[in-house]
Amino acid sequence: MTAPDQDELITELTAVLAKSLRALGKAGQPDEASRLGATGWSLLRHDHPREAEKINGTMHYLARLPGSPSSGELAQADSHSTPES
Repeated sequence: MTAPDQDELITELTAVLAKSLRALGKAGQPDEASRLGATGWSLLRHDHPREAEKINGTMHYLARLPGSPSSGELAQADSHSTPES
């Protein structure tokens, strides 16, 4: 068995991440899944935009799950946060 090249590896790992995020969301942790997804998206967006788009779609799925904060709640929470030192 030959090792996958780097692009193939990124594609496969992105698929695993997306499935894991969906499972975490379905298990009642959509907020945590969304935070992890956002981190993954940020890491992928410049060099692997196709994979970043897959994670973006997963985050949209997570946003529709029961228990996910609305965009208004997210904006309100963000406005009350303080920068870390």
